[in-house]
Amino acid sequence: LAYIRRERFAQSDFTNPDVLPYNLPPWECGMEPSELMYEAIDRIVPGITRKKTQKARQEACDKAKIDGIPLRNYGFWPLLLDQLSSEGYELAVVGGGYNTLLRNWNAAEAIPWYLADFATGKEAVTYTTPAKGMESITTELVRQFRRLGGRVSKGFELVSFGRNDDGLMDLVFLDHRKGTQVRRQAKKLVLALPQHAILKLAQHAPDRPSPIDFFRSEKVMQLLHTVSPRKLYKFALAYDMPWWHLLGLESGRSLTDLPLRQIYYFLTEGDQRGANKANRNSYIDCSYTDGISVEYWEGVHATGKPYRGLKNPWLKKGEKPVIAGLEASDQMVKRATEQLGEVHGLVNLPKPYSAMFKDWNDAPYGGGWHTWNIRVDTGSVMPAIRHPRNEYPVYICGESWSESQGWVEGAFQTAERMLQEHFDLGWPDWLERNYYLGH
Repeated sequence: LAYIRRERFAQSDFTNPDVLPYNLPPWECGMEPSELMYEAIDRIVPGITRKKTQKARQEACDKAKIDGIPLRNYGFWPLLLDQLSSEGYELAVVGGGYNTLLRNWNAAEAIPWYLADFATGKEAVTYTTPAKGMESITTELVRQFRRLGGRVSKGFELVSFGRNDDGLMDLVFLDHRKGTQVRRQAKKLVLALPQHAILKLAQHAPDRPSPIDFFRSEKVMQLLHTVSPRKLYKFALAYDMPWWHLLGLESGRSLTDLPLRQIYYFLTEGDQRGANKANRNSYIDCSYTDGISVEYWEGVHATGKPYRGLKNPWLKKGEKPVIAGLEASDQMVKRATEQLGEVHGLVNLPKPYSAMFKDWNDAPYGGGWHTWNIRVDTGSVMPAIRHPRNEYPVYICGESWSESQGWVEGAFQTAERMLQEHFDLGWPDWLERNYYLGH
C-alpha cells in the first residue's frame, strides 16, 4: 500500500502515471522509484549498473570524475537533481521509504551503497535474518568466545586509557553497578564502537581521568570526523488482533509521506509453529524511518504521560505490556493511530496493548547509522582508521567507517579486515574468497 499526497494506491501503481500523484515528465513515467534511481545513477557513472559486484562498482566510483573533479568531492543530492526532475527526485525519496539516503553524503560511497541495497530485476537483493533473531548472532559469538577461554564482563564503561612504559595499555573502566573505577592492563585495545562513543572517550569530563594522549593527534581526530551520524528510529505497536488483515495486508511494508513513512507488518503469534492458534497477538513497526521524521516524533516523545498499555490475556503472569526503556508517550500513540487510520482508510482503530519506541540517536549510539562525508577519500581513510597511530596498539572497527554503513555486515567486514591486517589472522575457511570486505 502507498498513501502519498493524500492519494491511496497499490505500490504496483508506481509505474502507472494515471494513478501516481506526481507531475512527472514523459521520460520519467512508467518507472518505480528504484528504477528512476538506476537511470539517474547510470548517467552519473555510465555503465555502473551493469557491473555485477560491489567491488567493481566501488572501484568505478573511486575512479570516476565529473567535470574533472573526483566523484567523492560531490554530494549525492545535487548529482541526482542534475539527472532527475524535482518531481522525479521527490518520488525517489518518498518511494524509497527513507529521508536521508538521497540527501548529501559522499557520492562515491552513496552510489555503490544504493546499488547494493536497492538492486532491481535479476540482481534484486534478498534480505535474510537469523531464524532466532539478530540477537542470536552476538549470543553465539559470546558462547564461542567463552568456550575458547574468553571472559565477557558487562556493566563496565571504558572512560580512559593510556600506554605504560612497558608498552602495555592501561585501561580505566567505570563499574556502573558500584559507581567505582576499575583498572586493567592489555597488550592490545580494540575499540569496536560507533563514532559517538569513541568521541565521548576523547572528551575530558570533570569526573574522569585527564585527556587521553591517543586523541591529541590531529590525524586521529580528522579520521574520526570523516563520517556523520544519521538519525534513525523504530516505533512499534502491538495489538490483540491483526486489524490490517482486513485489508489483505499480511507482510511487507506500506509507504507514506506522513511522518510514519514506513509501516512493516509482522506475523501473528498464533500462526507460528507450536503456538496456540487462539492467540492473535500481532505487531507492526508503525513507523521505521530516519532524518526529519525522527524530529517529528521527538516533538511528542516526552509529551504527556507514558503509554502504559492495556491488559492482554496472553502476557505471562507479572509481565507488563510495555518494556522498560522503550516507552512511548500517549501523545505518540495517539498521533500514530490517527496516521495509521489515514494511511489505511480506516476509522476507530483499536488501541494497541503495547507501544515501543527506540531512537538510536540516543547514547551510546549517537545515530542509527553513518555516512561518509563529502571529499573523504575512503580508500585511504578506511585502512588508516583501523590502526590510527603506529605507536599505539589501539585498533578501531565497526559499521561507522565501513562500506556497508547501516548494516551489521559493515561491522563484521571492518573487524575481519582489522584481524587480518593487524592480528596475523588468515582468511577464514568459512568465508568465500570473493567476498568483498571493503577498502
